Formats: sequence, C-alpha cells, structure tokens
Amino acid sequence: MNSWQGLFKASDGTSLYYEVRGEGPALIFCYGLTCRKEHWKYQLDYFSKSYQVITFDYRGHHFSSQPANDQHLTLDWCAQDLVDLFNHLKIEQAVVLGHSFGVPILTKCIPLIPKRIKGAVFICGSVTNPFENMFHSNRMKRVHRLTSLIQDQAPELMATLWQKFTEKNRLSFLMTSRLGFNASRAQEQDVLNYIEGVHRTPFQVFFSLISDYARFDGRSALKDLTCPILLVAGDNDQITPFALQEEMADLIPPISTDQNIWWKPQCPHGLS
Repeated sequence: MNSWQGLFKASDGTSLYYEVRGEGPALIFCYGLTCRKEHWKYQLDYFSKSYQVITFDYRGHHFSSQPANDQHLTLDWCAQDLVDLFNHLKIEQAVVLGHSFGVPILTKCIPLIPKRIKGAVFICGSVTNPFENMFHSNRMKRVHRLTSLIQDQAPELMATLWQKFTEKNRLSFLMTSRLGFNASRAQEQDVLNYIEGVHRTPFQVFFSLISDYARFDGRSALKDLTCPILLVAGDNDQITPFALQEEMADLIPPISTDQNIWWKPQCPHGLS
C-alpha cells in the first residue's frame, strides 16, 4: 500500500502536516478539535484498502505549526488550510468527512471549492455555538465566559490549569469515557488517544478556535451547500444533541437527480 506524509505551507505560511494512505478516489478526514488522526483509526484501516485516505493536522495541532498570528486561529483559516491541502496534493475531487469541529470547517470550506467536493459526511457536529446545547443545557456558556475572563487576565495560569486537568489519570479517563464516548463500546486506547490529543494541544490554540466556533452560525450557509451530504448522528450524543442534527437535516437542501439522492433514514426521533 502506498503511503507517505509531508508538510505544506498554508496561505499565511503556517507549516501543516498531512498523511496519505492507499490509492483510488480521495477521502479527506477532518477530526474534531484537539483530536488526532487516530480518532479515525478504524475508518482509515477500512477505506485505505480501496481509496486514497488523507488526514491532516489543524494549525496548532500536533505535527502542524502554530500560526505566527494568533488571530489566524479561526474556522475561516482552517477552511482555507483544507483548500491549500487540495492544491498541494493536486486533488481534483474528493469526498470530505468531518467529525464535530470538522463539520463547521467543512461548512465553510465547501463553498470555496464547490466543484472539487464530490460529497460530504457530517458526523456529530453542529454549525452553531456548541455551548448552547452541550449536555442539553446552556450552562457551558457560563463556563466559557469564566474561562475567557481568566484567560484575559492570567493566560499563564490557564495554560497551567489546562495541562494539569487534561493529563492522563483515572478521573480524566472516567469523565471522558462517560461524557464523550459510548462507554459500553469504546476501546480504552481510543479514550486514551483522545485525552492525549487534548493534553498535547496548547490551551491558546484550543481557546481561540473554540471561541471562534462559539461565534459561528452556519445555518444560512447550510442552505447553499449543493453537494450530496450524509449526516450521521447519535441518539444519546451528549456533546451534540440529536435535535441539532435534525435541525441541520432540515436546512440542508435536498438533492434528487439521476446521480444523487438525498436520503434521510426513518428513525424514532422523526428524522424522515
């Protein structure tokens, strides 16, 4: 199997890391905020047998550099990074897959290169302030406001607290496995990989990107997406509740042509 990795320069000069595996039609995977390529382990192993699968690290994540200008830690810049990846690898067309934070990035990216996006898969992500409905309440908005105040006054303290509270231990494992995973099915290493990804991401990177996400409202943008989109949701998702996925499904324009059919599966929650 052909595989390689490399670096490319983003439009602002930031160095970004990518990996390519397999041959065939291109699939580009966009993970969630502070996640890692290992988040897609099972999908990459399966699809690389028949497709060219591509992952990359967001700016400020893992093997990619942090931009020289902190103002470039935004959804818009991440979306442009994906366009730059298309150009670097000379990809004419690809199906793009986004999980969580990857969904708003794709929502911004697809209109930039609509003819090069063959289709998209949106997995458990939202295009509105994630703190509005997380854990089925808006309490996390208060946590974000408090964090913003501390970050403004004492950024070094926040960086230290971030490193302390995101390190691997029994408490972080239990909280992460219960709140962010299906505890009855997730493998222990999958949870540990996620915790490590969070821990390795500088707080400034996380805070800047999540704050920009909190200001984003992409509902009107969904109405302008013209590529086929598969929307995947979880009944018991605590981070991105199912109702948000229903709202997105209603906003995405239906596609019905000889080549593509937009299909909303029947389910107990009324997504039909």
